[in-house]
Amino acid sequence: MKGYGMRKLAVVTGASGGLGEQIARQLAARGYDLVMVARDQVKMERIASELVAAHGISAIIEPADLSQPGSAAMLYERLTARGVVPDVFINNAAFGMTGSLINSDPDQLRGMLQLDVISMTELTLLFGRAMRARGQGHIMIVGSLSAFQPNPNMAAYGAAKAYALSFGEAVHVELAPKVIVTVLTPGLMDTGFNAASGFQTPPGLRRTMLAPEEVARIGLDALFAGKSGVVAGRINAIMAFGSRFLSRHAAAKAAHRMGQKTTQQING
Repeated sequence: MKGYGMRKLAVVTGASGGLGEQIARQLAARGYDLVMVARDQVKMERIASELVAAHGISAIIEPADLSQPGSAAMLYERLTARGVVPDVFINNAAFGMTGSLINSDPDQLRGMLQLDVISMTELTLLFGRAMRARGQGHIMIVGSLSAFQPNPNMAAYGAAKAYALSFGEAVHVELAPKVIVTVLTPGLMDTGFNAASGFQTPPGLRRTMLAPEEVARIGLDALFAGKSGVVAGRINAIMAFGSRFLSRHAAAKAAHRMGQKTTQQING
């Protein structure tokens, strides 16, 4: 049972804006029915109504705050009770924090790790297990260039994304070829994520920024091609590969210097 129609079905977390919205839009254009998950119900309803009118698909809204303990299991139980059996699961919901670790708010830090690590892992487990039992499925985990080196002043976020990268690549090997797990590494994008995280884009990196629509296309093409991972954008791919030639300590110091320089430029 697909749950909401005869077409294939995709569940997208973080679907109320940014990359998640664009992935949902492109899946709808490819003929997928949608289950959209995020905290902002109003935004999702607006997007869903547009996609239903444009593509004749079905779109279901599931408001959820996946930064709360137990939220992943609750979401899965609600979807299962509604007969949702997705062919595709997009693990996109995440947020980041900037600033020195010792100045971080413990509750905000806990929420970030719950969302970026625990909920991501639990949802991959639950949907992956069901897909493996059916003998097919696709799971995307949205990572970050932060995964490829230590990130002073984004220490916990970078570590969370390093976990996501390693986790996704490992689970791909466990589940392939019947179930495909792909880690999409976006790099910098022009979305609301940076503003929400308090991150200022370094001037030297602005030329690496890609539109969310392009990143969504790259990620979905890689997912359906059965790849274990993809870095969106040629410059980003070079940066990710180049990180192999520095020690982790040297990479961390270089990132710290770049962050200090950016702060000085912003502050005049």
